[in-house]
Amino acid sequence: MIIKRLFLLFLLSATIIVAQEGVTQVKPEKDVSGLPRIMVVFEEKIDGQVAEARIVAARIEELLLEKGFRLVDKAQFQDVQARDIALAEGNPARAKEIGLRYGAELIIVGKAEGNLESEKEFYGIKNYEYAAKGDCRVIITDTGELIAVSSKTAKKSAGGPNSASNLALKTLAEALASDIYSKIENKLKQEAVGTRIVQLAFIGFDQKTVSQFEQSLPKEIPMIMNMKLRYFEKDASVYEATVKGTVDELRAELTKRQDLIIVGFTGTRIDISTPDFAERAKGTMVMVSPLDITQFSIENIFPSQVNYYAYNPLARIEVENSAKTEIKNVKISLFIPDYMTLPSEQVVSQIDAGSKQVFNLPATLDAKQLFSLTANAVAQAKVELSYVYNNQPQTRSLTKPVTIYSRNTINWRRSESVGSFVTPTDNAVVNFSRYVIGTLATNDSINQKLPRNMVYALAVWSAIRANGYSYIPSPWKPSEGEVLDLVAYPVETISSRTGNCSATSVLLASCLENLGIRTKFIATEDHIYIMFDTDVIPKNGYMVSLNDKEYIVDEDRVWVPLEATMINKSFIEAWKTGAEEYYKYKNSGKPLEIIDTRKAMAAFPPANLSLPIKPVEPPPAEKIVTYALRDFVDYQYHQSELTSVATANLADVNTPEAKNKKAIIQAKSGDYDSAIATLTDVNTWQAENTLGNVYLLKNDLTLAQEHYQKSLAINSNDGGVYLNFGIARYLAGSQEDAIEAFQVAISKFDSVEQAYEILGLSKVKEALGIKAADQSAKISKADIFDLIAQSLKNMPDKRSSDSYAMKVREKYKNDQNKYVFGGRRGADPTQITSVKELLYWVE
Repeated sequence: MIIKRLFLLFLLSATIIVAQEGVTQVKPEKDVSGLPRIMVVFEEKIDGQVAEARIVAARIEELLLEKGFRLVDKAQFQDVQARDIALAEGNPARAKEIGLRYGAELIIVGKAEGNLESEKEFYGIKNYEYAAKGDCRVIITDTGELIAVSSKTAKKSAGGPNSASNLALKTLAEALASDIYSKIENKLKQEAVGTRIVQLAFIGFDQKTVSQFEQSLPKEIPMIMNMKLRYFEKDASVYEATVKGTVDELRAELTKRQDLIIVGFTGTRIDISTPDFAERAKGTMVMVSPLDITQFSIENIFPSQVNYYAYNPLARIEVENSAKTEIKNVKISLFIPDYMTLPSEQVVSQIDAGSKQVFNLPATLDAKQLFSLTANAVAQAKVELSYVYNNQPQTRSLTKPVTIYSRNTINWRRSESVGSFVTPTDNAVVNFSRYVIGTLATNDSINQKLPRNMVYALAVWSAIRANGYSYIPSPWKPSEGEVLDLVAYPVETISSRTGNCSATSVLLASCLENLGIRTKFIATEDHIYIMFDTDVIPKNGYMVSLNDKEYIVDEDRVWVPLEATMINKSFIEAWKTGAEEYYKYKNSGKPLEIIDTRKAMAAFPPANLSLPIKPVEPPPAEKIVTYALRDFVDYQYHQSELTSVATANLADVNTPEAKNKKAIIQAKSGDYDSAIATLTDVNTWQAENTLGNVYLLKNDLTLAQEHYQKSLAINSNDGGVYLNFGIARYLAGSQEDAIEAFQVAISKFDSVEQAYEILGLSKVKEALGIKAADQSAKISKADIFDLIAQSLKNMPDKRSSDSYAMKVREKYKNDQNKYVFGGRRGADPTQITSVKELLYWVE
């Protein structure tokens, strides 16, 4: 496309040259051939010395004249060096200067050299052989574009060095002249048909009028196929028009119009102005810039991502330096009127000659203005390039329309941007969340049966349901390569009590994150729901459900999925449906994306909202409790069904292993008496460990410790039993014994890390943080972790582990009489609930 531009030159009947200070004004005679005026500049050398005659240049000129081309008289540039002319290649300003100075439309610049290659003597007669080589390029003075190249060699012999060298250069000249003419002729023929690019410079028009011409001219002048804005400069807007026809034909069409005046033209460009501005426009010269904005792309704007745009690229601008020298202190700026207070700017110290520089510009947008948008809008983004060239300040600018979506629009192609809608610190979310968890704070029947995070999630779900929320479907819509959806902010959903899957998921995530519960979004190709972290490790998944397909194991934690569209249904229904959907998609191989809410919020920080939303009163506490208790009863009934199915499968198996497995199922479901009855007359070490756990959960620490002792007497090498025994000693009031038991438990493994992994203590350091975060708890598993951490200070080595274990067991037997029933008979019930998940079970 670039090459096509300048071959229009041969269609012009005259060239208008502007006189400048210090520049000779050249007025070529009227062109009868229609072919462009050419300047031929060659450096010719023989044996490294400048040749006296212009052998190569003269032959090229001679051939061009024969073919009807016009030439610039060599007398005008006899002192010009070819290397100076060569600087015009890729340097529009330099090329244009040469064109103005000498009246040339094309420049053929090159070099040729002949060198003595051999000197031989035959029968007493000397013979000289010269090798000649040369190359040349054709450059358009209007743009500095290179449109043809040629390179040739030749060898000739003669009886004298002058004859041989001249003959070699003449042969070279013939080859170069023929080749370069052939290439120019082919280009001219190609340009004579098809489309071409013509620059249209609108001078003295406002942007609105120019934009109207951009739309109307291709319709009103059929030969203009399309127009593309290249840049703004001063009073001019320069477009590239794809034209089907010649420049003369386009000029003729434009001349017919009453609203436009042609004030200047070249072989590839037509300058246009208004009748009122025409005289002034004739003195306005829009120079070709050595720096040009070659690419400008900008993302469509989503108001929710306003904080993301402040630190991440919104626009990408590519600038190319077509000059032969570097250009320093280049600044690029981006501004969107009405949506930015100040432009975004970047400065680079220099752009090297012939290189490109890419600018990735973030943008500080006006959040208040963006969040006022309840419908999509279109704005004009302007990018401006400024620099100094030849001691003159230069600017280039481009504008481009950008779509600004409504404040609730999201693009699921960038799924993590959902984080910008999650607002856990918003006042409406804080007040709602803190209120609802208070409604279940004193309900021991729920708090002692479920992990804390599940209690909180149940409370939030029940409150949203009690407030009368309704699900409204809103299908995702593909648009311009994007998948668009509307997401209400939590404060909007709380107020309206309605929402689609995205809005209800965002509300649940915001409330749970406010309560310190991690959440993640589960996204399919057209749907989204959430899952939350129960803070239960996988080995204790039974505390959540006896069916491991009803929860998701992720990051060494058990997560519960919730189908957010079922916000007006029970918690257990939404839970089971969410789990079914997850495993259905996972097993089918369909795309399933897990979006970490906290990572999404870090990448796309939520904005500080100031939406005009009317506050809504939360539902009555009694109503929340009623829903929560109903859901809890449903949960217990569901788990009892799972227990019945699991134990029924073992009913006909009468082995110790089967009975122990059945007892574990019964114990984990809370049916302790049935577990004890199942293990009657079963005396394996695994069964004794199970009975120890059962009695500990029944808060009978004496019997628990006795059964752990029986288990260890049979098998003293299982570290898990020592862990259980240490917990029992701790609850019985002996921290010293607990530490010693923990030391033995860990020493039974090859490494501390292996012990933590197998015993389910891999998150010890994380759990230790609970103590500092929850000072109000009477006791917590963090206290045990403290003791485990202390036990690591004086660990017995592997060789003395067995003897140390014997010492721990004997010490318990010897010290039993010092305590009432080996310490406290029972512990505070809250202690039992807190340490339940630490117990080690072995089938």
